[in-house]
Amino acid sequence: MLVQFTVENFLSIRDKVYLSLEPSKDSEHPENLITKGDYKAVNSVAIYGANASGKSSLFKAITVALIMIRNSNNVQVTDKLPMTPFKFDFESRNKPTSFEFTFIAKDGRKYIYGFSATTEKVVEEYLYCYNTSKPTLLFDLNENEKPKFNRAYKVKLEAAYQMNTANKLFLATATTWNVECTKSPFEWLAESIDTFTDVMELGGVAFEKYRTDENRKYIEFTKNLLKQADINISSIEVDAKEVMGGPALPFQIVVQGKIIPPNEGKHYDVEITTGYTVVDENGEKTEFSLTLQEESIGTQLLFFYGSLLKDAFEKGKTIVLDEIDKSMHPSLVKFIMNLFRDPDVNKNGAQLIVTTHETGILSLEMFRRDQIYFTEKDSKSGVTDLYSLDEFSVRKTENIEKGYLMGRYGAIPFLQAGEVL
Repeated sequence: MLVQFTVENFLSIRDKVYLSLEPSKDSEHPENLITKGDYKAVNSVAIYGANASGKSSLFKAITVALIMIRNSNNVQVTDKLPMTPFKFDFESRNKPTSFEFTFIAKDGRKYIYGFSATTEKVVEEYLYCYNTSKPTLLFDLNENEKPKFNRAYKVKLEAAYQMNTANKLFLATATTWNVECTKSPFEWLAESIDTFTDVMELGGVAFEKYRTDENRKYIEFTKNLLKQADINISSIEVDAKEVMGGPALPFQIVVQGKIIPPNEGKHYDVEITTGYTVVDENGEKTEFSLTLQEESIGTQLLFFYGSLLKDAFEKGKTIVLDEIDKSMHPSLVKFIMNLFRDPDVNKNGAQLIVTTHETGILSLEMFRRDQIYFTEKDSKSGVTDLYSLDEFSVRKTENIEKGYLMGRYGAIPFLQAGEVL
């Protein structure tokens, strides 16, 4: 369960910003809260803002931080790190980028993990755990200070530290060397939070889930999901064939309706067909089928979301989606968001964080004020700010969609009529 993410000096984000999923004292919409042990968080967040305001900068920050954590053990000594600091002032260009996650891992404990890095090296990294109301240090590394290690794990942590290199994250190295205190937080960051930015990426994951779906749990969930969304598909069939090939081909989802994903050096041609039962004027039923590429873009997207949502609800994962409203009808966006509010569906505390322009879901009948965030970029400095609706004095009955479009909360484009030619 994600409690908070912070980032500083990355792309258009110069100053530290906080995306908090920790609920305020607001008593509205208790169905929008999830609980893990003694901790609570909201089950969804919607982030609004004008084009180029920094929504994607926040999304990319989460993505880059996770990629660094997950790929750290594969980094070579000479590899550069994927840091892109704020470039519109000289001081920031030469400063490290910082990320921090606060989360509840599968062991039920609250952790704070963060690091700061340049393209050359990791300059700071730390991990704290809450066994009581106060954080307990597990390790704290700073290039200008002596390393600090938890006494109970000091011998193993020091041994792992000797094996680490300047451009690798110690969390990953320590876990590889079987340091017990880093295993649970590393596993959460590696397995329990995912980001998706486009249909190709999402589709690639979906096809692989369906290909290996021996007991059809993903297929049946997706079929039911489509029916609830008023898309009356009667059957879904997956045909996967191993094929000969060289390097894995790019995902060819929308164009060909099939995929050849990399899987332990093997290549598969996966084709999916959907079945429909059509009733004619005489009441006679006939079965017809379509390939996935013959379906609408919206249906394809729901099909891809199906495996993603099933995985999230089953494992209690946190999902981050950039531009969820892309090629998606507003009612379908609302439908997906509402699934996370349904305790009969979301039984294991899954979370959904989205960036969107879809104002049709911008309502206090659906969200708490602490679930709505805005990004706004300063026109002079180019700096992105992130803030919550909870920072405004908003009445419970207020039409926040109207207020947002009128500019009451900022985060909308300032449009000027004039000559463009």
